[in-house]
Amino acid sequence: MAIDNKIVLLFLVGLLCNLSLGLKDEDEKTDEQLGINGAVLPVSQVISPVNQEDELVNTLKRSRRGFRSYFYNYLDEIAMSVCASIPSEGPGLLYAVRRTCGEKSTCKDICTDQKLRHQGPKEVQSLQWACSESLHVYKRQPSLADNYEDYTDSHKLGLAIYRHYSCTIGGCGPNYCCCRAA
Repeated sequence: MAIDNKIVLLFLVGLLCNLSLGLKDEDEKTDEQLGINGAVLPVSQVISPVNQEDELVNTLKRSRRGFRSYFYNYLDEIAMSVCASIPSEGPGLLYAVRRTCGEKSTCKDICTDQKLRHQGPKEVQSLQWACSESLHVYKRQPSLADNYEDYTDSHKLGLAIYRHYSCTIGGCGPNYCCCRAA
């Protein structure tokens, strides 16, 4: 009985501290309110000094830098990592290019388009451009818990990507094109 009372007391103290500090999950501040420009540095790990036995030591510390920092263009990053992992015919620059569902142009058309080529530096514009793959990176997939510290949400489905193994699929097939400039 004494243990139950201690647990209830600790819970109430924690609840009161939380309320007195005004900390609520729904009151989480945005990047702008915190003075963080997420477009400049959207990272979730920073080097920070930690006082360890009266000595400042720089350590890699996981730090949340606002909501956007974990999810800034993550679909683009997923597509780029898949494009870069596909074996190619040799060295070259790789790009994951967004494609709109339902448009008539295929990834072959997009990757060889002069307008796309002219978005890059002059050295890239004169290279030979081609499509190496088309992907569909699925949106609105289940969110899995952060597993940085512990193994959470193991054996659960998360993100999904469909590789078309073609650059000539149109319609609502691919939403990313893997373009290569060599």
